[in-house]
Amino acid sequence: MALLNFIYNRPNRVLALQKQYQVTLVAAHADARPIYLRPAGAKPTLMVYGAIFSVAMMSTMYGIGCLVTGYGKPSAAQSE
Repeated sequence: MALLNFIYNRPNRVLALQKQYQVTLVAAHADARPIYLRPAGAKPTLMVYGAIFSVAMMSTMYGIGCLVTGYGKPSAAQSE
């Protein structure tokens, strides 16, 4: 299977890249922000994600509430 060797037999460079990333962060300045807020553009991205997630969860809860209470179903008097 030497034909596909270049796909699955690759060197693992994650540790070297992680060390390089951490060194550049420490060398730049000691940052008190959480690690998920340090990259450029992380805060607006997380804010948009949080807004979309909040709207989706509120819509889900509204839908569950409608299903439980029967809101939106025609009453027996209207169906005749």
